[in-house]
Amino acid sequence: MKPPKTEEGMNQSMVSAEAPGTILLSDEVVDFIGSGVSIIVGVVGADGRARGGRALASRVLAGGAIRLIYPAEGNSAISDTAQSGGPIAVTFSAPMSHRTIQLKAMSTRAEEPEADDLKSLTHQTDAFAAVLRTIGYAPSFVRAFCARRSQSFCVLSFLPNAAFEQTPGPGAGRKL
Repeated sequence: MKPPKTEEGMNQSMVSAEAPGTILLSDEVVDFIGSGVSIIVGVVGADGRARGGRALASRVLAGGAIRLIYPAEGNSAISDTAQSGGPIAVTFSAPMSHRTIQLKAMSTRAEEPEADDLKSLTHQTDAFAAVLRTIGYAPSFVRAFCARRSQSFCVLSFLPNAAFEQTPGPGAGRKL
């Protein structure tokens, strides 16, 4: 497991007795969700309505906080909804194997992108594009789907309090 970090805010370890209910992900799960998988995010606003979209990358901090990186362009509903700090659910799925993991948290917050977020964005979108090419998608589709058209990116940060195996099959829905 990733060791705790002692910085302020979301970087602080939330898996100790000071923060009951949060979870610490295994190194294997951390590697999986940062490997260039498909990322679908859903956030719930103060009005109780859910909004969803596609994130492009994620980054897990040493204390267990997760940072989702997504383009600002076309995602104003996610950004606006996340401002209320409501619940979030994120699904990470590998196209080749259909392995899927879902993480949930009771709250999220919008944060400014950091240099390491943008490095993760480049690495993970390139890895996802390589997977799509391997599967056999046309190069023109891969370029269009994985293009980082937006010059502006947003970050949602959260501490997961639940993790589920969602790979299709008899284990789907099992807590990790």
